[in-house]
Amino acid sequence: MKRKYKRRTSRFGIFFVFLTAVTIAGVFFIPWAMKPDNFRNEKNKINSWLNGIFFQDFYNAKSLILVDLSNDNIFISKRENEQQLPASLAKLFVIEYAATLADLDSIVPANYEAIQLTKPGSSVANIDAKKYFLHNLFAAMLVPSGNDAAYVVADYCGSILSPQAKNSQERINVFMEHLNNYLQNQGYENTILYDPSGYDVNALTTVSDLKSVSTHLLEKQWFRDIVSKSNYTATLPDGSTQTWRNTNTFLDQTSEYYNENVKGIKTGSLSNDYNLVVLYQQHGKEFLICSLGSQSDSSRYDDVNYILKTIDESDYLTK
Repeated sequence: MKRKYKRRTSRFGIFFVFLTAVTIAGVFFIPWAMKPDNFRNEKNKINSWLNGIFFQDFYNAKSLILVDLSNDNIFISKRENEQQLPASLAKLFVIEYAATLADLDSIVPANYEAIQLTKPGSSVANIDAKKYFLHNLFAAMLVPSGNDAAYVVADYCGSILSPQAKNSQERINVFMEHLNNYLQNQGYENTILYDPSGYDVNALTTVSDLKSVSTHLLEKQWFRDIVSKSNYTATLPDGSTQTWRNTNTFLDQTSEYYNENVKGIKTGSLSNDYNLVVLYQQHGKEFLICSLGSQSDSSRYDDVNYILKTIDESDYLTK
């Protein structure tokens, strides 16, 4: 009886150790496996079988949308109406509205007072206190994501809206008030902005609203010409030139992410949120990808890069 008792105890001990090991492994393995880049192909196969051709996947971005611009079909949608931080993507809304207030060839005096409102550590286009064409400043906002250019544009447009405003801050405040009214009237119901540069942790937008504003701007050839270039040289009213380098790594031929079929549009980052909007041409179609809230610079590119490869390999989209 004593030996049998020992044998049973031994078997129970082995089983207990095994169960404990499995439990511990599960505690560490499951969270690791759920991360976006781990077992991505296997998870995609399961999701593809469950959900069809395109699927949400476990993308790093908080919100994401993929749309075929030829027919407005949405293939990927992850929290498309959930508000996130726009960061510099706010400049897209600013540009759309500013273009309704003044002609592209309007000559804008870059007010030193407005330039000085640029927050330390933010991205700049090195705007000087001289005259620019409005389209020069749009390029400065889109290519190097110049916050200084955004303040100059808002200051100038504010002077159109309120000639009696006493200083740059007052003019910018007037511009932002009118901008938010414009956004609501245009149907951007989930977007609210407080700073023309996007350097503001209280601003909100959605990938759905970004899809709409990007689609509207892409109707303008001047916008396409600006956002598609890795380097953009602007000719100013006095004949001088200024060249800016694009922050969009997909356009950088020296980058591992370079893709000749990417034709813009814009990056944005603030705090721990990394955003990206990309225009992609493939299979005779145009696709727009809007991504908000990735955890790092590389993860936003990894997410979108995976989507681009999925588009390339899709039998459905070649039909």
